[in-house]
Order: sequence, then C-alpha cells, then structure tokens
Amino acid sequence: MSVASAGGRQVWIKTFGCQMNYHDTERVLAILAEHGFTETTSLEEADLVLFNTCAIRQLANQKFYSQLGAIRELKQAKPGMLIGALGCVAQKEGKKLLKHFPELDFVLGPDQLDRIAEVVLNWATRPMAACCEFDRAPTYSLQTKIYHHGPQAFVNIIKGCNNFCTYCIVPFTRGREKSRHPDEIVQDVAQLAAQGVQEINLLGQNVNAYGKEWHCSLAQLIERLAAIKPLRLIRYTTGHPEDFSDELIALHATCPKLAKHLHLPVQSGSNRILQAMHRKHNREMYLALVEKLCAQAPEVVLTTDLIVGFPGETAEDFAATLDLVRQVRFDALYGYKFSPRPGTPAATMPEQIPDAVKKERLALLQHTQYQIQWEIRQGLIGKTLTLLVEGPSQKHQWQGRSSGNRVVHFNVLGEKTAAVSSVPASSSAPLDLRWHWVEVEIEKATAFALYGRCVRDLGR
Repeated sequence: MSVASAGGRQVWIKTFGCQMNYHDTERVLAILAEHGFTETTSLEEADLVLFNTCAIRQLANQKFYSQLGAIRELKQAKPGMLIGALGCVAQKEGKKLLKHFPELDFVLGPDQLDRIAEVVLNWATRPMAACCEFDRAPTYSLQTKIYHHGPQAFVNIIKGCNNFCTYCIVPFTRGREKSRHPDEIVQDVAQLAAQGVQEINLLGQNVNAYGKEWHCSLAQLIERLAAIKPLRLIRYTTGHPEDFSDELIALHATCPKLAKHLHLPVQSGSNRILQAMHRKHNREMYLALVEKLCAQAPEVVLTTDLIVGFPGETAEDFAATLDLVRQVRFDALYGYKFSPRPGTPAATMPEQIPDAVKKERLALLQHTQYQIQWEIRQGLIGKTLTLLVEGPSQKHQWQGRSSGNRVVHFNVLGEKTAAVSSVPASSSAPLDLRWHWVEVEIEKATAFALYGRCVRDLGR
C-alpha cells in the first residue's frame, strides 16, 4: 500500500542518540499522526520506515548503517514502502547516503523535520530526496508537539552550538546557536500545562547559552515558567560550564520547581586535554563552579560526561580525570571512549590512542564511579523521595523518577508493603499509579538503582 493512499498508514521509527533526537522523533510522530499515521513496532507492517540518526558516536552510526542494510530485502518485498533517514547523519552525509544505500528514499536534516508530511504525502507526484538545508534565520520559532500524551514533555528552547569543541560534530549538523523568543516558550509551556503536562525538560545542545539574542537568560526564562501554576517540575539539559552563571546557581537554591539535578559535562580532568578539546573551561574553574553550587544548593544531584582516550591523553592526564571524579563524587556519569568524527579537528590529531588502551581506561573510570555511586545510594536508605511514577517496573510493581533524576523501583503491595501508610487500613492501594506523584521510602540500594515502598500517594 502506498503511503499516499488514504487510511491505515503505519510508521516505524528508530531513534539513536541524545534527548534532542528523541524530542525530534516525538515531533515527527505528532506531525504524521495529524495526517493519519499510527506508530507500529512491526517493520513488516510499516508503510513508512524512519531512522532518526546521531552523528556524535561511532557506535550509533554503525547501528544505523547495519539496520539500514538489513532492511534491503524487506524493501524489495514491499516496494510501496518508503524509507527515510532523519537527523544528524542525514544532515552530514546528505546525498552520499542516497548514493550508497539505494533502499533509502529520502533524507531530512534537523532543520527540515517539519516537512516530513509534505515529503511523504507528495512522494508519488513530487519526490524530494534530499532536504538538508540549514535554516538561515537568526532565530527560530516552533510549537512543541507531543505524541505520547503523558505529563512529561521535552521543550526545545535553543538549537545549535557555537563552541566548536574539537571532537564534536554538532555545529556542523545542528548549526549555530539560535534561541526561541521567551514569550513563545512561555505560551508554549502554558498550553502544555493546560493539557496536563506537569514536568518539562528544556532542551538545547548548550541550553544555558539560551536567550542572548533576546537579552533573556535561562534563569530569567525559568523564573517565568515557574509562575505557570499547573507546572510542577522544570529540568534542563545539556549545559556548558562556560555559560553557567551565578544567577542560575542562585535559582537552584531558591526555585522549588527547578529540579534538584544538574547535568554538567566536564569531559576531562586534565587541563592539557581540556585545552586540546577547546572546552573553554579548566579543571580549577569547574571545581570552583561545583563548590559554589553545592554551597548554595547542597541538595542538587550532579551528573556529567567524560571522554577517555582523547588524542594525546597520557596516563597522567587520565589520572587527573579519576582524581576529579573522586573529588566531585558525581551521582552518575556517562563515560565514552573517544570516537573520531570525520570533519572534526580531533579526528586527525596526532597521538591517537589505541582502542585497547581506551577500553582499559573506560573500565577503570566506570569501576571508580560505580563505587562512588554505591556509597551515595547506601546513604539514601531510610530516606523518603518524592517521585513522578513513569510506569511499571520489571523487578517491582512501579518505577518513578525523583527531582534529582534518580530512578526508584518500588512496591505498593506485598509482604513489606501490605498497605500504603497514608491510606486507611480499610482502603486498598491504587491499582494504577502511572503518572501519580508518590512518596517512597528507600529500603535497598545498589550502585545503579534504588528500591523501596510507597508510603504516600499524592495523586496526579
């Protein structure tokens, strides 16, 4: 069945990469739903197959190419199927993808995703194989679209990046920084809150650089959003130490709706490597920022990104990274082996580190971090955390996420939790806690998870 035919159209989509990509996928699905498409988990049933790609890590690239090649036979058996590539690899490779993968029908870069329905529905009469132009306007405008209809939503407030870290492809796939007008964002979030959204996550490749063209800082924007009464929690990601202001630190201490979690990538603990990365901050600046933040907002939970095996990284440089991890004691970190991205300066730097060395260093970094995580989580046993319940848990009845971004698995019924303490003994616990706010007492912890029992259901 052609995707241009009426009724019964199904779309299968695979997303790689960061939260921005998942936000873009949500947008694409919402646009297609307006034109009669429903999402399917079955490739065989799909009329439209989409890959939303990521160019940041080599592994994500390899998975995309592998899955695209594997779909060739399905395409031959179902010639009416359309296959498209979206996102950063589509932006970077463009027509090269179409040349090397004949089963691929079209590519759309990140700035062209809103054209998805136009491309698909007009394919039979007006095919547009490659739409990868950057939006050249100095700012941009959009309305957040959600497909899942839950109480959480990503809200894109700034796109692109001006930092040009030597390992990063983002400025070449997402362009330069552009911010939405603050009035538009406030109106957008107010509409989401009116639809039942209670938690938003403000997105950007460098989110705390927001608003320079509008003379409105991220802190000022958050203060305006916090005034929207139905909204209960505000997150933002991903930040850059260079743009982290005293105003934003103070807001973490004073704004009850601002999440008690901060993801602040440091990438290395060595000043020499940070300089080679063109990170614009050094070790001392980062540690001073953390110290100031923790002094004013001691409940804030810190996470970070770290790259091991950057070109020229010595044993001493790596030791400095381990030392920084031990000093800061991150609640979690995302560690990566350096992955050379073609077109970035780091890809052709001398002294590339052998993969075996990178693998060994990553394992040691993870071992160090896991010990810290275990110690932190042991200290949470007996404490009560407020969670937004996200759904059923594989190991327990439910799982939810705290303001500090900690995932907790918990029971409502069972030997240790025969009743919810805030509910009279004659009452039964709620059968469905999805999207409820609850209080959970932590009873057990590992390095990776928290487990407890619900002591109070706060409702929706």
